[in-house]
Amino acid sequence: MKKISVDISAEYSILKAENVTEEFAVRSVARTALQHGMILGEDVIRQGTVICPAGTVVDDTVVERLKNCSVMCVTVRDQIDSAATRFEKIRFNESFRLFEQKHTSGLIRYKQLLNEFLSGGVPVPDQTLLALYDDLCSTYPGGSVLLDYLYNLVPNEDELTYNHCLNSALLAGAFADWMGLSGEKKDILILSCFYYDIGKMQLPYELLWKPGKLNENEYELVKKHPVIGYSLLEKTDLDQRIKNAVLMHHERMDGSGYPDGLKGSDIELSARYVAIIDTYIAMASPRSYRCALTPLQILGNFEQNMQKFDTALLLPLAGRIADAQIGSTVQMDDDSVWSIEQIHEDDLSRPVLISQDGRRLDMAKDRQREIMKLL
Repeated sequence: MKKISVDISAEYSILKAENVTEEFAVRSVARTALQHGMILGEDVIRQGTVICPAGTVVDDTVVERLKNCSVMCVTVRDQIDSAATRFEKIRFNESFRLFEQKHTSGLIRYKQLLNEFLSGGVPVPDQTLLALYDDLCSTYPGGSVLLDYLYNLVPNEDELTYNHCLNSALLAGAFADWMGLSGEKKDILILSCFYYDIGKMQLPYELLWKPGKLNENEYELVKKHPVIGYSLLEKTDLDQRIKNAVLMHHERMDGSGYPDGLKGSDIELSARYVAIIDTYIAMASPRSYRCALTPLQILGNFEQNMQKFDTALLLPLAGRIADAQIGSTVQMDDDSVWSIEQIHEDDLSRPVLISQDGRRLDMAKDRQREIMKLL
């Protein structure tokens, strides 16, 4: 990539620092969801060069530059006084800010531990990873809040695989609590998520996070990561259930997965959990071609592919995720704004909505309407 000049004052409209007196927080926005007039909250840096400084006002030129530099996601400013919806308020919550800080430091530590193992074979004690989990877990009261925090978390684009596994480990702990798992069973699930994509850490970053669709050869190479990961861990002292989760997390209940096309109970239980967690985190993360999906959009995708997952695990988890959305404000496909009033037990992704003037919309009956984003 050609080096981009940092002298871009002629191309961008900069919000002068001395004119910014309002208190603000930043939130993550996928490049594809940027709107004119938004203000970048942090410098956008590529290869050590600031390509768009904090305070830049978004316009067509900014969006084009971000696209040319393959920037997936940026942060934008929100004024505290304008925070009205549940998700806007979360971004100004002190607990969320503490979670962000601990997540950033935790990600650095996690990456260090895994890289020391990958480069020098230095084993990672189970208790070290579990202590890292506990430290982050102390910043939120439960799984429902964690879902909100993960939705608002700014991803680190340079460490997406590590970020993905760390978030999966956090979600694993919440799922374990919801399913009544404790002690060793909960620890095994959390540790499985810390390790399950370790094979991807051996693959080129450009391959894993290619903006467009992978060609057949590229996809076949990516599909090798469970076997690569298992081979890395095979001779370690890790519990065999963790190793099996690494090998089997892309197996599917109907036999459509890889690497071995296993079905049903032939798939390790920990891997069946990880399959759900991995899929959720992938859909909840922004990509260069789309925003992060809302929890209800994610549930809709699960409902369309129910045969691929262990329904004895998925259905109770999906119910908890859906219930956590009650009271959320959503924007529909026609830009109208509604609140989630009720969840259908047999149609989790199609709730009953209520407008500010008291009108109700039952999405289970009106299947033409779609929720586009959480506000």
